[in-house]
Amino acid sequence: MQGKERVAVLLFNLGGPETLDDVEPFLSNLFSDPDIMDLPPVVGRFLPRLIAKRRAPKSRIYYKAIGGGSPLRAITEDQRRLLEERLNGFGSDRDFRVFLAMRYAPPRLSEIREAILAFRPERLLLLPLYPQRSTTTTRSSFREFQELMARSLSLPPDRLHVVAAWPDYPPYIAALGETVRKAIGALPPNDQPVDILFSAHGIPESRIRKGDPYQKDTERTVEAVRGFLVKDAPERQLRIHLSYQSRVGPLKWLGPETKKIIGELALRHRCVNLVLVPVSFVSDHQETLYEMDITYRDLARSSRILHFERAPALNIQASFIEALFTLTKDALDNRCPLGTPCSCRCGVCPE
Repeated sequence: MQGKERVAVLLFNLGGPETLDDVEPFLSNLFSDPDIMDLPPVVGRFLPRLIAKRRAPKSRIYYKAIGGGSPLRAITEDQRRLLEERLNGFGSDRDFRVFLAMRYAPPRLSEIREAILAFRPERLLLLPLYPQRSTTTTRSSFREFQELMARSLSLPPDRLHVVAAWPDYPPYIAALGETVRKAIGALPPNDQPVDILFSAHGIPESRIRKGDPYQKDTERTVEAVRGFLVKDAPERQLRIHLSYQSRVGPLKWLGPETKKIIGELALRHRCVNLVLVPVSFVSDHQETLYEMDITYRDLARSSRILHFERAPALNIQASFIEALFTLTKDALDNRCPLGTPCSCRCGVCPE
């Protein structure tokens, strides 16, 4: 497309094992990341592989239960393709190419690096598919970009755009609120309150004490969706809760735990209607398809919660693709969703 400015959009996500054979390599990559496991060098070379080897058999059981592997790559590839089509379909004077880099599974940034360089972008947007910032996700992906690509591209500062996070970006909140309303609508009619439990992936409390913004960003998302849900004065009474899931290891993690809150809702609040919302996940993967749909559904049933619905993940929902589209346009116009310039002052952006 001669005459058009070449703009690359680089999406980041964690990735997941697509087959049972991929589980151990995925876990090894995950636990080798210093932003995940802050290990001293003397053990950092061998301990991640040992942990992965010990955890892999149990993890394979989970992935076998959801079909033999994670659908995350396929879903995220669809998100990438639909966003690229939307960006190139609105009459812009730019030629957009959207790339996808997974952190711990293919396609990794090292594998797509040459394709990005061959495109010769004149402008580049870094867009993590983590709505809420964390050192364990956003900073890790940005750090890898700095190590593998920043110097090769040689873009001036005003042509490298960074979205640090988008926890209460209105189009995203509207898309997430749409999924919650869909789940509420699937509940049978009754006059009991609806308990809406937003469940986010947990991280160690020690990271929050060191300044990780993840908890505050997650709370911003939940409060924004609360406002979205009540603004139309719904007929049903809604009770909003936030919890954290997927705890591993001996460290104290951010809480309260999702399974604990489900039990408390059943015992203390006599919960009849429960809607579980994946708040930090924009695509289905093991945490939604196994942990939520199987483990927590069974827990709700055994706790005698009569009606359980899981809000669908955003996946390729049209309103979510539109949210990514407007987010891209806003970022390229230097309108940061966080309301401040995207720089290292947010705690996770590149220097």
